[in-house]
Amino acid sequence: MKIRINGTKNFTFTAILLLIATILPINGVVAEIVTHLYEIEMPVVAQSRDERTLVVREALKEILVRVSGRNSAEILAEDEILVAQPTRLVQQFRYRKFKSDEIIPAELDGAEPYTQKLWLRFNSKAIKKLLRDQGLPVWGKTRPATLVWLVVDDQKKRVLVGNSTPHISRTHIANEAVKRGLPFRLPLLDLADQSKLQVTDVWGNFEDTILAASQRYQTESILVGRVYLSFNQSWNARWSLYSGGQRQDWEINNSETLQSALRAGLANTAESLSLRFAQLNTALDGDVVSLKIKGITDLKGYNKASKYLKSLSLVSKIHTLQVNKSDVIFNVTSRSSRLGLAQAISLGRVLVAEIGEANSTEASNKKEDEPKQLPIDLVYKLVP
Repeated sequence: MKIRINGTKNFTFTAILLLIATILPINGVVAEIVTHLYEIEMPVVAQSRDERTLVVREALKEILVRVSGRNSAEILAEDEILVAQPTRLVQQFRYRKFKSDEIIPAELDGAEPYTQKLWLRFNSKAIKKLLRDQGLPVWGKTRPATLVWLVVDDQKKRVLVGNSTPHISRTHIANEAVKRGLPFRLPLLDLADQSKLQVTDVWGNFEDTILAASQRYQTESILVGRVYLSFNQSWNARWSLYSGGQRQDWEINNSETLQSALRAGLANTAESLSLRFAQLNTALDGDVVSLKIKGITDLKGYNKASKYLKSLSLVSKIHTLQVNKSDVIFNVTSRSSRLGLAQAISLGRVLVAEIGEANSTEASNKKEDEPKQLPIDLVYKLVP
């Protein structure tokens, strides 16, 4: 399989997508909490310790890529000095039977058939430490959703794949998205979609038409794929990712299977979004950002806001500076910059940005009994 990256270029977004690309996006942008980031199932032949050790190292590769978003992270699992005993990173494991309707993976040539699955839950703290110690980011569980417009041409017909299209590519996309921890959407292809674009629009990657049809889904990014079977029976694909005011194009050539062509499309998408949203540990002690949250009037609201801040993977510590009648000011120690923290907060649905109120240090005409005004970096309002 050959992959060629054509690079990125600016493109003209519609008004709503321009808003998405700003530091403090609009409320409608779809983000999701990705659950089970540190859990995985692997097919096994038996329940022997030797096989389990080998399978755990292979599973660790996928977990490291999923948590960091970086394809290069899997090489850490191959380093037998860095990870001498991968089983020590496992928190829990158990064996499970295949379900009656589940497709059992094909075994390698000459190998025994798989009989069951090994479920693993890795220690999240150990995985995060391994990544950060090696200079790789930790991508939090709140991640941007991606809308996927996909056309598959198998030389017999050209199919636009939607949320309920009975096509094997839909299953492949879902499986690969889970492996990458990538929330995704497939279009409904209902009357509203059909009135705005056709198969030829996606196949031709007509930018304005695709962006206009995508507005209703309000996702952070849009992935357009055109996958086709060549005369030599290999699969090829052309991909375009629209995100953050940029368009990135790449090609996949000579893939042996449709699944591998789709896998490369999802892998590059996760990598690109990780580069934007998964922040590196830029400072040993972290940057301290002052954060004002309005709309906190009781203990319930305070707990909701503080719990959300603590849940962000790049936040190492929060400290309450000031409690007022209707707002609270926190000092947030972040492993990233102010911009990185703002991006992480914006993906959730707990806090809404209050634009134009940061850096407020008004002290003039202040009464003596009023609380001292503190410098503010970011201002948000708590969603009820």
